[in-house]
Amino acid sequence: MAEGPCANNELERWLRLAEEQSAIFRQTLTENTFLRDRVDELERELSVWKLAFKTAETEKNEFQKGLLKLEKSIGSMKDENPLFLCLIDGDGNIFSQELLTAGHAGGRHAAMLLTKGLTDYMVETDAESSSRGQVWLTIYCNKSGLMETLVNNDICTAGEFEAFVLGFNQSSPLFSVVDVGSGKEAADAKIKECLRIFTRFPQTSRVFFGGGHDNGYSSTLSHLENEGLLKKIVLLRGYGTLAAELQHFDLPEAHLQGVFMAKKLPPNPKKAHTTSSADMHTPEFDKLQHISQDLYPATLPRSVTPGKGRPALRHLDPSLPLNKQSPRPCTFFYLSKCKQGDKCTYGHDYYLTPQNQAELRANAKKSPCPLVNRNQNCPNGAACPSGHVCPRGAKCPYMKSGKCKFNGRTMHMGSSDTVDSHNQPTGQRSSTMSRATSPSTVWEPSSSPASVTTSNQWDFFLPRPPEY
Repeated sequence: MAEGPCANNELERWLRLAEEQSAIFRQTLTENTFLRDRVDELERELSVWKLAFKTAETEKNEFQKGLLKLEKSIGSMKDENPLFLCLIDGDGNIFSQELLTAGHAGGRHAAMLLTKGLTDYMVETDAESSSRGQVWLTIYCNKSGLMETLVNNDICTAGEFEAFVLGFNQSSPLFSVVDVGSGKEAADAKIKECLRIFTRFPQTSRVFFGGGHDNGYSSTLSHLENEGLLKKIVLLRGYGTLAAELQHFDLPEAHLQGVFMAKKLPPNPKKAHTTSSADMHTPEFDKLQHISQDLYPATLPRSVTPGKGRPALRHLDPSLPLNKQSPRPCTFFYLSKCKQGDKCTYGHDYYLTPQNQAELRANAKKSPCPLVNRNQNCPNGAACPSGHVCPRGAKCPYMKSGKCKFNGRTMHMGSSDTVDSHNQPTGQRSSTMSRATSPSTVWEPSSSPASVTTSNQWDFFLPRPPEY
């Protein structure tokens, strides 16, 4: 009886152990299945990463080959054709008086001195690249303002300055003087942008910077310093004193003796400067004035100097005819007398050659003389700049219909020689005149004789009471 309960307990214990063992087996089987799946997944991921790594290695090798090729190309650019860029603020780095007064020859000589000075500097600092490099030089300035300052300080005349600029520009295809106009900081803005762009070019070996007089360039130089490009900058000294904010950059300097002025010019000299033919006209202009007075003694003004606010003569644009200049030359001023004075909207400050004056005279003859047109005697005679004879002569097709502006009795009776002298080929003179002959004085047929009514500009022809 005692063995019965014990046997049952033993059986129950074995059954419980069997169930626990079965549970362990099931759990182990489940975990083994999960682990095998996980291993398969990781093996697939590993194969993907191995493929990606192989692809990256291939791309890396390709990039390295391309980089080496690019470095060789850049190196060849630097070695074969290095660029020496020179940027000059012409309003501060002003050429010496000796060069400016030499005119055209002075401009070419200044270009030669700059080329030699910059090349010598490169020979001393980098002899290897100096023999292969090219100098590209640009001067930015307010041309009219600089010319006014030079003339007011008796450094040179306007004609000499114009000739100097022309000679400098013609000295080399890579040398130029750029007129930036009268805007404030106009030259600074262009030079700053050129510094920012060209210093990044690998073929730019050196940048000679001629702006040490102006603190405004300090911000641009600071940016170049942060980018590691300041080592390319060489300061081209002009004035003896360097701007305070540029001193801490400790830039290498190039000194070119005899090229630039060492001292700054005052913008407004203390002396009262009056514009006259003696201090601003070129010898050619003085000769022209003498010739013009001989040709038109009765009608030429006493002085052909520009009016107030126009301190220097300017040259005509050779690519444009007289009637396309801006503004056009005033025919009244150069051939007779302009009553508008400083209010005249046409040019009184041009340097006109004898050919230009002849062109104005030929065109002025296309308009009738107010006195002769009213059958009165003209006291100026042959010196009158206006026409005493119809350009078409006796064969004028508009005379009979009354549409011709030349209404005087003798205006269609001129000799053929006289008429022919007014009918020169249009290639020798402008077909359109300035204010003095446009629109009221250009010879054209009109619908009514009233079109020849005398303008106030012609009052100087009318007899005046004697002045005491």
